[in-house]
This record gives sequence, structure tokens and C-alpha cells, in this order.
Amino acid sequence: MLSPTRSSVEAILKTVITTVSTILQESTSATAERQEESNDADDSEPSKKKFKDDTEVETSATKTLYPSQPRLPKKRKVCVSFGYCGAGYFGLQRNAKDKIHRTIEDELVEAFVKVDAIPQAHADDMSKMCFQRAARTDKGVSAVANLVSLKLSPLENLTQLVNEQLPKQVRMFGVKRVAASFNSKNSCDARTYIYILPTYAFCPIEEITSESYRITPEVLQLVKDVSSEYLGSHNFHNFTSGKKFTDPSARRHIFSINVAEPFMKENVQFTIITIKGQSFMLHQIRKMTSLIIAIVRGIASRDTIQQAYNADKIDIPKAPPLGLVLEKLHYDRYDKKFGNDGQHESLTWEEAQTDITTFKEEIIVPHIVKKEITDKSMLKWLSFLPCHHFDQLSPFYPPGAYTGVGRGLYLLQQRQESSTKLDDDDDDNNGADE
Repeated sequence: MLSPTRSSVEAILKTVITTVSTILQESTSATAERQEESNDADDSEPSKKKFKDDTEVETSATKTLYPSQPRLPKKRKVCVSFGYCGAGYFGLQRNAKDKIHRTIEDELVEAFVKVDAIPQAHADDMSKMCFQRAARTDKGVSAVANLVSLKLSPLENLTQLVNEQLPKQVRMFGVKRVAASFNSKNSCDARTYIYILPTYAFCPIEEITSESYRITPEVLQLVKDVSSEYLGSHNFHNFTSGKKFTDPSARRHIFSINVAEPFMKENVQFTIITIKGQSFMLHQIRKMTSLIIAIVRGIASRDTIQQAYNADKIDIPKAPPLGLVLEKLHYDRYDKKFGNDGQHESLTWEEAQTDITTFKEEIIVPHIVKKEITDKSMLKWLSFLPCHHFDQLSPFYPPGAYTGVGRGLYLLQQRQESSTKLDDDDDDNNGADE
């Protein structure tokens, strides 16, 4: 006979089994009913189909209200080689907020936008496309082949498309893909500039300076000898503005300097000084050329160049900007590392050399020659050159009093001082103000 405890356990188990069976039966019935409803729905308009149609209508309306913009090709880091004649432009560098002073980069960037190589937003904020120029040139200065690096969409026939949007005095020569780390300014190992000038700039001061002057072999050799004193590493703080002798950045290296044989253009004799250096400071080449001219003409002493490398400030004026041209950029280290890696090309631009030379000989050089003959900027500048003493600057000979009216007023003040015994401090202040 079962005990009361065992009997109650069996009763509980029987109840649990019955409950589970009931639940399973109800679940099976519900599944069957849903299957039947699904089969019946095949013969009527499906609710899912209706929902899908509603969704399609909504999507179509959304596309109408917000049409999708065509996506530009993926942007790549590239470098662009281009040349320009600087006449009529306020230098190379672009200021997106300045709509009055037109620059070379204004022309270039706007051409990229017109051919859909970059969006307008990148033209307004050039940092968005990692824009970097290799060498900045000032107002009126030209370039045979400058270079910029940026990110743009690599379109087919990009060079041809861009040139169709550019004026004739600005030309694009090619575009090449570069490494992501490439920076057109910092990756540049050296820069070559040329200075085109008439040979009468070297006419001895004892002779009458005119366009009929023809340089002699002896004078030409003197120009070469004086120019060679710039070779090597020196402190060029006297050949720029705002640099102190103690500033490490004032030390620059000149690799080579050459003076070409004279040539005739429109019955005026010209020559070209070619200077290759690691980098150059503001006005450096114009001041270097100015000192060469002064020494050869006999206005400055032969040892002035060596004195200019010392700590004392020397009075050296700037030669006219017209003849200065950026000739070439050198990327020797980059070419050695990436030029033959299978993905990038060397930046020598040999394939575009014919176009580059043609642009130089047909656009840049004729403009400089014609402008020099018409305006006579070098001849006018030479008339003021003797006003500079090319010697150590003195606090008793204040800056600004070395040329033109300033020098005349200073000398007049000196005579007045000796006759009226003016106070020294007052005289210095007046001279500086003038």
C-alpha cells in the first residue's frame, strides 16, 4: 500500500504531464490555423505587396525632392607642373577672400573647379585638398615650371581640359600621382632661377650707359668671377629683409651659378645669370644680382660680398623684378625613392620638356625683352644705383636716406647741422622720418 507522501507526488506529476500535453496541442492547432490563413491569402491581394507599393511611392517622392548628386571619382594625391608669365598678376599665392588682386593660383584653382577636378568647397578652403606650392613668386615674377601638390579627381585628359580654361600666359604641363607623404615645398631639394638682363647693366661707370653697349670678353669674365663668390654655404642675412645674422634660417647653400654668353634681341644685347640653390629667401636673388652689377660697374668694392656674410648690416638694394624667372625645381631624393617603384613617376617632366621650352621662348623671354626695351626698368634703376654706398649701415646714416630725395634731404640736413649746430637727436629723428 502506497504511503500518503508517495501518492501526493504521483498526483502532482500526473497534473504536470496533463498540463504540458494541453499546451502542446494548443500550439499545434495555432500553427495549423496560421498556415491555413496564409494559404487563403494567396488568392487575395497581399497586404505585403500593398505595403511594398506604398514604400516605392514614398521612395520615388523622396528622390524627386532630394535628387542625388553625381559622385566625383576618388581623389588622389598628385602634383601639377605649370608655368606662367607674371605680368598683370599680384604674384602666385591665392587669397580666396581677396576678389580684387588677381593671382596665378586664382586662374589655376578656378580651372580645376570648371573641369570638375575639385569641388567649389575646396577652392574656397584650399586646406581641404592639401594644397601646397613648391615656390612662391612675387608680383611680376614669372616661372618656366613651378609645381603644386594637392588632392583632386584624376580625370582623363586633365591637362588638356585645364589648359582650355586658362589664359595663354598660364599653362599646365602635366599631372602625376605622388606618394601620400609628398609635399611640393618640403620635398624639393633645390630650385633653379634665372635672371635675364641687358648687358649694359655691366657697363663701367666711367662710360656712358646706353642700349648700344656691347659687353667685352674681359668684362664678361669679371661677371663670372664675381658671381662665383656666392658658391657654397653662407649667411645671406644681408640679402633679404627682416633676418638677423643669428637666425639659422639665414644660412643658405648655392650649388652653381653660371653666366650665359650674350645674345641679341631687338638690337639690344642680353645675358642670363642662372643660379641653383637649396632654397632662397625673399629678395635674395635680386639683391645678389644687384651686388654683382655694382661690383662690375665699379660702384662697390670687390670684397663687399665677403663683408656681407658677416654680422654687420650692409646697404644692398634690390635689382628690378622683371628679369627674375623660376626655371626648374629639383626632386632628386624623391625620384630616387619613389621614381621607379612601379606606382609613381619621377618628377623630371622630360615628356613635357618640349612644351616647357616652347612656353619659355615664345611667352616669357619675349615679354621680358619687350618690357625692358619699352619701360627701360634696368636703365632707370642704374641711374639710382650710385646713391647706395654698399657699405656698413650706420646709425648716423639712417635707413631710407640712401636713395633719391631721401639722400638729398639727408645731405642738406648735414650741412644745416654744421652751420646751425642742431641737436643730434632731433636731426636723427628728422632724417629717419624723411
